Amino acid sequence: MKPTVIPLEESASPSQQRSPAIPNGIITFALKKMQVHHPSQHTIYPHVNNIFDVVPRSFLEEVPVPENSSIVAPNSLRTIRHLGVSTPSFPDQPYPYQFTIPGNSLAEAEKFVQAMSETIRWNRSRKTDHSSTVEEAPNGPGKRPAVLFKLEYTCPRSGQLDRSPTSRKTHESIKCDCNAKFSISLHIKTNMLRVVWYWQHNHNPTSHTDMLVSRPPASVTKWLKDRVLSGLDWDTIEQLVNCSDIANLESDSVKPQGFAITYDRFRYLKNTCMTAPAKRDPNVLKSLALWNAQLLKTNWSTLVDLQDTSDFVFAFQSTWQKKMLLEHGRGMMMLDATHNSVQNYFLSQGKKISLYQRWASYANRSG
Repeated sequence: MKPTVIPLEESASPSQQRSPAIPNGIITFALKKMQVHHPSQHTIYPHVNNIFDVVPRSFLEEVPVPENSSIVAPNSLRTIRHLGVSTPSFPDQPYPYQFTIPGNSLAEAEKFVQAMSETIRWNRSRKTDHSSTVEEAPNGPGKRPAVLFKLEYTCPRSGQLDRSPTSRKTHESIKCDCNAKFSISLHIKTNMLRVVWYWQHNHNPTSHTDMLVSRPPASVTKWLKDRVLSGLDWDTIEQLVNCSDIANLESDSVKPQGFAITYDRFRYLKNTCMTAPAKRDPNVLKSLALWNAQLLKTNWSTLVDLQDTSDFVFAFQSTWQKKMLLEHGRGMMMLDATHNSVQNYFLSQGKKISLYQRWASYANRSG
């Protein structure tokens, strides 16, 4: 005889559950629903062999210099930006999109970040490094870190604008409270790079509006920085940016990237990149000693006696100066001084040194 199954009511407590009348010869079983725990999809990191299967392609294009063109400078900015292109979308994947990529080092993680930044200049929000904890106490007390390091980036248009009611600024802010972000970490247990990507933006990263309010791409910033370091002034750089053949390509879907370069950006780079670290040590005499070693490595001539006394001497001559003197300076002497135009009381007890520029050369005498 088959047993009769009589399930108990789950909503009732053990004291409230009453056994029904059981006929003779009937066997009963009390059954409860079993809770089956399936692994969450958000803990699964499928492997992506080629990062460019998921990383968006750059919407920038380099336009080559026309052949046999004498009016276009070869070092001009030839970058255009395509607007309205499609952005990454992964509707078939859980949100956020999680995956692993090849590599197990910080350098390989930064390469992934660089590839992601070809389209959007993501802002680094946090960098977590547990390497010292893992190396010094791999089996220490407490909960051990799950990742060796973690790099976190947010959309450049994240955050909200808190503009003062009395502000007269009316331009559109870059902040629009976008929640797109991503992180990349090295998982210790699997020794693999894991990416977590919140890819949904509340704006169009490829629109003309985004182009105007966002920072220029890294490649354009590097181009401008290289021109500033080469010593070009703003008028020259402006000509290199505004190429007529590039301007003719402008349309609703194509914009020259040079529109994003402004004089304010040029001035900022000029003031920050052109400064040389003149003081190489807090101690002036040690700093000059380091400069002397550097000048000798570059074949300059020096005459140095670094004393904290009136016998202090620090003289130098470049290879170009020596060449000019030998070729054109026969019987010529020049002497110049700074006339207190610089701070030169750096010896002890406020002793002063004088800075001179002296050029001297005498005709060779035979016999």
